[in-house]
This record gives sequence, C-alpha cells and structure tokens, in this order.
Amino acid sequence: MTSFPVPYLLIVLSSLNINNVPMNEFELPTTWTKDFTISYSYSGSMSGSRTELTISYDSCNYTRQPGMKAPKKDVFAITEADRAAILKKMHELKVNTIKSEMSIAAVDDGWSESLCFGLNCIEGGTSAKMSDKHKEIFSAAHAYLTNFAEKKSKK
Repeated sequence: MTSFPVPYLLIVLSSLNINNVPMNEFELPTTWTKDFTISYSYSGSMSGSRTELTISYDSCNYTRQPGMKAPKKDVFAITEADRAAILKKMHELKVNTIKSEMSIAAVDDGWSESLCFGLNCIEGGTSAKMSDKHKEIFSAAHAYLTNFAEKKSKK
C-alpha cells in the first residue's frame, strides 16, 4: 500500500520550484566568470546553412556556412569591455525571462536554433513555441551576438 504514494510524491516534489525562480527562467550573471559561456547555434535543414557562435571569457569562435558553400571560421579575443557590453545588453533584453517549449510534431522543412547562457539553453526555430514577445527578445539577442561577432571578425 505504501509503494503507490512514494512515486506520486516524487513526481510532485520534482515539479516544485525550490529556488523561487519561475520555471524556464534562470539568473544571468552580473559579471562574466571564467567558466561562463554564451553560445548561439542555427541550422537550416534543407538549405545546409548553419551558424555556430561561442563566446567564452577570453575568446570567441564564430563559424558560418551559407547554404552548401564552404564554412568561414573566425576566432578572436574577447576583452573585459566586450564581456561587460554583451552582459549589459543581455540584461537589458531580459533574455533570462524567455520561455520556450519544443514541439514533438514532425516538420518537413524548417530550422533549429538555440541560445545558451552557461548551462541554460533556450530553443528556437520551427519546432519551438514561444510568445511573440519572447520571439522578439530571442531574435534581438541572437542578432546582437552575431552582429558583435561579424564586426569583430572584420577587424
């Protein structure tokens, strides 16, 4: 008789939010620690295009492949001013409030993208469901990050 309530209790307890942070939200650091990274990934399914961007404490790896062409890869240094500007913009956008759910429905042709802050990832793309407001924030965040990388890679 006692075995039935135990699994049920575990399910209920696992769904509780112990940190008083709304589900799907996370804390964005105020200062960039050496182990913190921000990454953005985009993959267009049928077109073959992709973008990979990883910004760590001291460097940025930026790869983009338009369609079936050869990928272009850049690596450059990140300064304290860069880190501060990026974090400031992400705080202004309130990226930590974006809520996204992935659909399990099949998609004929679409794209996938993700935006990660440390271990906290937000999924976008064809199979992701998010409000218009959160889509706007997601789009502004990845646009800022890829524009930042584009400007740095041209120097």
